[in-house]
Parts: sequence; structure tokens; C-alpha cells
Amino acid sequence: MPGSDQNINYQIRPSKSIERKMMCELVKEIQIIQGTSELRYIGMGAKYFTDFLLFHNEFGVTDMISIEAERERAMRYEFNKPLKSIQMIYGTTNEVLPQIDQFEEKMNLVWLDYDGAFSEGMLSDIETLCRRLYVGSMFFISCNYSFAGKASEKRSAFEKSVGDYFEPDIEKSRYTNNGIPLIIQELINNLILKVLEKRNRSDSSRNVQYMQLLFLKYKDGAPMLTIGGILVDDELKDRIINSNILQKLIYCSRDNECFNIEVPKLTYKEIQLVLREIPITDKEYEENKERFHGIGLDEIRKFEKIYRYYPYYTEGCLNT
Repeated sequence: MPGSDQNINYQIRPSKSIERKMMCELVKEIQIIQGTSELRYIGMGAKYFTDFLLFHNEFGVTDMISIEAERERAMRYEFNKPLKSIQMIYGTTNEVLPQIDQFEEKMNLVWLDYDGAFSEGMLSDIETLCRRLYVGSMFFISCNYSFAGKASEKRSAFEKSVGDYFEPDIEKSRYTNNGIPLIIQELINNLILKVLEKRNRSDSSRNVQYMQLLFLKYKDGAPMLTIGGILVDDELKDRIINSNILQKLIYCSRDNECFNIEVPKLTYKEIQLVLREIPITDKEYEENKERFHGIGLDEIRKFEKIYRYYPYYTEGCLNT
């Protein structure tokens, strides 16, 4: 949705902040497995460039491309661009991705963080990436997965949105708020498999495969979904599996298990209390319930899943 940075401050969304930290941890683990620090980041910075600063600070990435659809806002984006090394390319992702060079020569981290509903254009971008990315490169998309109305209405809206990629054999009853993320995953996986099969027929030297690493959802307002992974050959696939990172990082997913980022509404004082008490069993909670001053076990369980990535905000003063 062009212009969404006018309505949303991307820097202070708690669930998004948690997702970014998870993404950083995952990328760092993959870099260790691959034994390389070389990385090019391709994303959509809008006017905040939050992800660009994060990946630059965490990984020292200087090779970065920001794709911006709104050419008329170029002056604003250029003014807010925080690093000289960010290359701005104006146009839609469908227009720009096929034009970017050196996909086959560089390790890429591509995070297409759309804020619109899942659509045909996003699937087209995935198709482009799967045709061009080098083994070891990662790509992820984030999108709004909500479609309004009853199941039949959701199905019609979904069909209109994904166009030629629509799969009519998917049962109408699956078009629910909880079912649509799984349908999106299914469409993406089927498309990737189709593209890679064709790619491997024309060049069977490396047997390029897709390994899903993330499948998660969150809600800072609109319900959002992030899904993606890494292109591997047999050797890299075995190294990732043998590293056990997919077990170590609880938010990783190779199947249809979707990790839900839920941020409980706790005060800082309550957070400090919970941090002192976790991990805690159901029995321990029940026996010491009064110690938690009304904090529910469900809130504690949600916090346990994300506390390492929890964002802390404070008010400060900047002199300009």
C-alpha cells in the first residue's frame, strides 16, 4: 500500500520489532553455517529505513537496495536515507526485481515487507526471486493476510487478489481467518516447487531446493504474515539440518506450524516480576498465584515465547 508510512510509524510497532530481532538472529545463524559475512540486503525502506539500519548495524551490510514504488516522494525518501550506501531504485517490486543484476553472484537477503493484502504481484516477485537467486540466498515476504466477509466472500476476494495464481481446488471452508495463512503458504510452496523444477531441468548441476525457515504471524493493527526461507543445494541443506538451528530457534518453521507473535499487555513492573519467575510450571503458578498480582498464566506463557526479543521504549530528547 503506497504511502502507508504516512499512517504507520514503523519504528515503534512492538510485534514488528520482535520479528526484526528474530530475523536478525536467524540470519546470523545462517551466516555462521555458511561461513560467510558477505551479504546484500534488498528491501523497501519507506521513509524510516528501520530494517536497513538494523542490518547495517548487526551485520555491517553496506550493499543495500531500497525499492520504492512512489517516485513522486523521492525527495522525501532521499532526505531520510540514513546511509550513503543505500541505493534507491524507484518503481514497483514487479518492475525493479527483474532489473537488479548480480543475483547469481551475490549472497542476498531479500525482505519484501508489503503492507497490502496478499496478491498476484507478491507471487510474481517470489517467482522472479526463485528464478534468479543464488544458492545460500534468503528471501522473505510480509503481507496482510486478512480478507473481509464470510468464507465464500473471503474466497472471492482472495481469488480476485491472486489472479492467475488462484487454485480452485482449495476447499471453500478453508477460507477463514486462521485458514488463509495456510492457503497462502500452500500457494507459495507450490509456486516455488514449480519454478525450481523448471530451473533444475535447465541446469541440474546444483539441484536448487527451497527450505522454509519462517512462517509466523503477528498483529500490531492489521493481521500480518511473514513467510520465507533459503535456497539450498544438498550440501547446504544437510549443514542447516545438522546444525539444529530449526530446533534451537523456536520461531522457525519448516512445515505448516505457524508461530504466533503475541505481545501481552504488561507494565514494566509486571515484566520485571515475570522475568524473575520464569520458567514456571502450571503447578508452580497455581501454588503461588498471589505473587503475580493478577497476571494471568496465559499472559506469562505469551511473554515466555518472546521475552528475549521484547522491545523496551523510553522517552528521550534529541537536539537538532
